[in-house]
Amino acid sequence: MESKFKILVESTKCVRCLTCALNCSFSRIGVFNPMKAYIRVSDPYPFDSVPEISFTEECDNCGICARSCPYGALNLKE
Repeated sequence: MESKFKILVESTKCVRCLTCALNCSFSRIGVFNPMKAYIRVSDPYPFDSVPEISFTEECDNCGICARSCPYGALNLKE
């Protein structure tokens, strides 16, 4: 099944709060664990670098990460 959303990434807006990963893991398996999420945000060091945001093969573009991003680093496009 193909998703109706495309997730647009603006890495320069990401502050590595991991709200996206926490919500992803909770919506999928019921626990707040960024390591279990289908979205990956690079490690915070050096903190002044732009993070790398990627998605695992299991990601179905449901959009929970983009809807929960408080900084606008992830956006949905239909």
